[in-house]
Amino acid sequence: MINNKKTAILVVDMLNDFVTGALKCDRGLAIVPQTAKLLKAAHENGVKVIFCNDAHIKGIDHELKLWGEHAMAGTEGAKVIPELEVSESDYIVPKRRYSGFFHTDLDLLLNELGVDTLIMTGLHTHMCVRHTTADAYQLGYNIIVASDATNSFTEEDYVSGLKYLKEVYDAKICTVDELIKEMK
Repeated sequence: MINNKKTAILVVDMLNDFVTGALKCDRGLAIVPQTAKLLKAAHENGVKVIFCNDAHIKGIDHELKLWGEHAMAGTEGAKVIPELEVSESDYIVPKRRYSGFFHTDLDLLLNELGVDTLIMTGLHTHMCVRHTTADAYQLGYNIIVASDATNSFTEEDYVSGLKYLKEVYDAKICTVDELIKEMK
């Protein structure tokens, strides 16, 4: 059973540029309905929601050398997709690297909120979700991955990402429907 007061959902990079823009991922579109369903249940049951969003600085961020310009701070591409409507009770943590923890205040925020368990969602299971999960594990958080609210560019990357999260970070893998039942 999930302790709603000590749990937060991390929504990683569900941004315009990742779903429909510069780094468009058709597989990202596939997880939008389940992610929206999970966030709705979280809001109804007092589970905190935190968006960990790329917000790059033009000409500076190291990651841009590999991926080109995407999710540039202050642009439409760096905004959460409209289907996931950020609520007034949600938090947004901008990030400039793969991990939502790397040089951000995410850990501080989670500590102040009394969170010890994270439900991982978003893009990409083998990259940004993986690196955020790695840091969460190192910091001692319990980790759950919503399997139908995460995805990657390819099925192979998605499956290998989930396998890695389970085997290396002891992540519990659940569906959105299973998580919603545990929230009630």
